[in-house]
Amino acid sequence: MESYSYVNIFETKGLEYLLLICFLVLFVVLVRYLSAPKAPANKPKT
Repeated sequence: MESYSYVNIFETKGLEYLLLICFLVLFVVLVRYLSAPKAPANKPKT
């Protein structure tokens, strides 16, 4: 009985592309979140 099994590297391309797209979308969201202007602190009226 042989223990060698053939693995086709192209069978996982769909999953790899989905992971890549998700990573890029989350990266863009993170960059936008980190570069968003901060809200000014409310100054009490005197």
